[in-house]
This record gives sequence, C-alpha cells and structure tokens, in this order.
Amino acid sequence: MGSVVTLDEATSEVLSGFFVAEEGTWSSFRGVRETVEARGLFDSLYTDRGSHYWHTPKAGGKVDKGNPTQFGRAMAELGIEMIAGYSPQARGRSERLFGTLQGRLSQELAKAGITGMDERTSS
Repeated sequence: MGSVVTLDEATSEVLSGFFVAEEGTWSSFRGVRETVEARGLFDSLYTDRGSHYWHTPKAGGKVDKGNPTQFGRAMAELGIEMIAGYSPQARGRSERLFGTLQGRLSQELAKAGITGMDERTSS
C-alpha cells in the first residue's frame, strides 16, 4: 500500500493525492492528469528516479535522458520537462511533507469515520 502525491514545490500545496496498491506508470499519469485538470499544464516535473520515470543503466547512477520511459515520452509530448531528483535536500523536503501528511492522515480518517481502503480512495 502506498500513495502518490503531486505537489507544487514552491508552495508545498498538494495538487493531487491518492492511495495505490503499487506506484507506477499509471498512478503517475493519474497524478499528472489530476494536476492538469485542476491547474492546467505546467512547465516541469521533479521526480525521484523510479523506473517508471527514468531508465537508469546502473543502479544508483545517472538517469538516461536519451532513453525515455513511456511516462517520459508522454511528458515530452505535453511539453513538460522532467527533472530527476539527485539532491538529498530535495528528498528531505518531500519526506518532511509526507511525514506531516501521514501524521494528520490517521486523525482525519478517524474523524471522518473512514476505516476501509475503498472509503479512503473515494473520499
């Protein structure tokens, strides 16, 4: 069980967020779609180096920007520049946000009386 969160890095505003059984290409497409529907097209997307975002020839190495994934090709078609995350500081920012969200999440779910996955996803 996991979640996909798309946020505006400048403001830390969550633009899309939902639970998934497994993060991957389709869940990433959904996050982008929800963001575009809410705010319109954006210029760039900063991601981790997950295999659905990037081909990485050597584990832990640099991404191969010349060999885009299905997701990368779609972003190029939309004119969205993809930026691969290498910086520990950037990862720290997102991890702090996820910690805040997870801390509040259980409280908000309990307050709303949500106890099952189907309820969490549709709320």
